[in-house]
Amino acid sequence: MASFEKKIAEACFAREIPGVVLLADDNTGNFRYQHAAGQQSPGKRMEIDSAFVLASCTKLPTSIAALQCVERGQISLDDPVSTILTELGDMNIITGFEENSDEAVLKKAEKKITLRHLLTHTSGIGYDATTTKYKRWRKSRGETGTILKMPHLKRITVPLVFEPGTSWEYGYNHDWIGILVERLNDCSLEDYFRRFLWDPLGIATITFHPNNFPNIQEKLVQMSSRVGIPNPVYMMPTRTDEKVIWTEERMFVPTDEDEGGGGRLTGSALDFMKVLQSIGSNDGKILQPEMVDEMFKPQLSGTALKCRQYIAKLPFLQDTFAHQPAGTEINHGLGGELVMSNKENGMKAGTMTWSGLPNLLWSIDREAGLNLFYASQIVPFGDYKSGVMQREFEKEMYHRLRSASL
Repeated sequence: MASFEKKIAEACFAREIPGVVLLADDNTGNFRYQHAAGQQSPGKRMEIDSAFVLASCTKLPTSIAALQCVERGQISLDDPVSTILTELGDMNIITGFEENSDEAVLKKAEKKITLRHLLTHTSGIGYDATTTKYKRWRKSRGETGTILKMPHLKRITVPLVFEPGTSWEYGYNHDWIGILVERLNDCSLEDYFRRFLWDPLGIATITFHPNNFPNIQEKLVQMSSRVGIPNPVYMMPTRTDEKVIWTEERMFVPTDEDEGGGGRLTGSALDFMKVLQSIGSNDGKILQPEMVDEMFKPQLSGTALKCRQYIAKLPFLQDTFAHQPAGTEINHGLGGELVMSNKENGMKAGTMTWSGLPNLLWSIDREAGLNLFYASQIVPFGDYKSGVMQREFEKEMYHRLRSASL
């Protein structure tokens, strides 16, 4: 039987998957795995310290920053955020559309959005890329095709799609959390992360502004896509035997102004792993142990939980990258998705996990004591073949952790 490393190497060489960085650490210091395979860019080998567009992996440090604000007493989880984020103080909900028109029918929201709602995607705020109602709403405003060119604040100022706290919708929530952190602390999110997250953990290669750091630019992994998928950044994955090709496609162009807490960080997987390790080992460097415990408590119930579980069961999501196996119970904590049932590969109930659009996936398993990070750069999100390799990686790491503890 081919070794795991050989399988990965062969898949990268054959361009079945792009180059990857694979990292695993336990919480005792007894087990560590670091492996790079494939290419960073054409003709350039992938290295352990290569840098990635981290995309929605950004949401974890943004969540931690908000929870630090809670620890300081600057805000509570259930305070209305509109005292600081005044833009969210008088929200409308899209309830439908005028007949034969894209003009939205709006009603005033009765509930106020809280920090807990933002952290758990239960605020009612969606994403333009995934929230169907926004497409018609944007069209009625003449904003179709211009969204990515908008200033950050204007882009994320959208109506709600349900009453806060009553359902679940992935959206611009962490972009708003990032602005909340900035306003509470009177500084940029870049400066806040550096002072309260990166410096305490010894992180030097994660930033919102990679263009300002030649050492990060030099290590930046070029994006890949699959042959035959048009506009791959915002498309759904396709089951195909086509190979991976290099692409000039970019999720976004970094600017000096845009520090989106929902997905704009770039940096090394090796440094991002330090965040996972700190939370997994509960070392108190960036969050107090009591807050980490709170972070891992299931937050969804009622209709919000039913909605999240319904989405997870949609047929087109099965077997895609980062999707949990059929039958796995899930919920949401204050930092990411919670796996609520044990998995056959050894992952324990209570594990927190989330992903980034170019097919990156992190997990923190506090019971097993294992933290994992699979980092790649391929669009679209959900790549099936990357999903196969990520699940192989996960299974192999739990096996090696068990072997190391014998």
